[in-house]
Amino acid sequence: MLLWKAGLLTRAYILDEEENSIAIYFNISMPIMDFLTESHTAMLRHEVKLYAEIFVNAQGERQYISLESNNIALFVSYFDNTAYNSFFFSCYPLQDITRIKEFGYFYDAPSSYSIEVNGGRETDKSRELIQMRMISKNPNKQIQSFYRTFQRNLKNISGLQKHTQKKYYYLPTEKIIIPANPHSQNTRDHWEDFCLSKIERVE
Repeated sequence: MLLWKAGLLTRAYILDEEENSIAIYFNISMPIMDFLTESHTAMLRHEVKLYAEIFVNAQGERQYISLESNNIALFVSYFDNTAYNSFFFSCYPLQDITRIKEFGYFYDAPSSYSIEVNGGRETDKSRELIQMRMISKNPNKQIQSFYRTFQRNLKNISGLQKHTQKKYYYLPTEKIIIPANPHSQNTRDHWEDFCLSKIERVE
């Protein structure tokens, strides 16, 4: 495992030449429907499930909704919900979710079994990056194997390109690609305009 620091951010990469490198952070820009469809084979193979995290009220109580393979469109609709926070892949059993509801899914043990995913929203003007992150420094082997397989599958998508300067993969689009923002619930449109204005000033 190779570790380095950039400012206060520490990133790690598990390197395996035969399996392609496994990035703890993996950023990709593509339609969320295609992303979820692409994930299906790897999820079945590694017995991993996908959940959306929705805030139920202002007190921060959460609801976890699983993706059903025959209704990806319904799952995608959560991205337009202002209460949507993020989604995640997990092989952690959810029979007892009392502590999860109280503290959030990534509290304590579940984090070792999970891949957090932020972003994925899309409008007529922009496409938000999808950012995946392996949370635990000591991940469960099952979720690690899924992550390796899924990253490899994504990299093999026809037409996928790699941005050499910003270090993310993308399918070409006329829309402006903006960063994933995990704290944009309830302010999505304003935040999108803010990001676009910043990009325009830089250009």
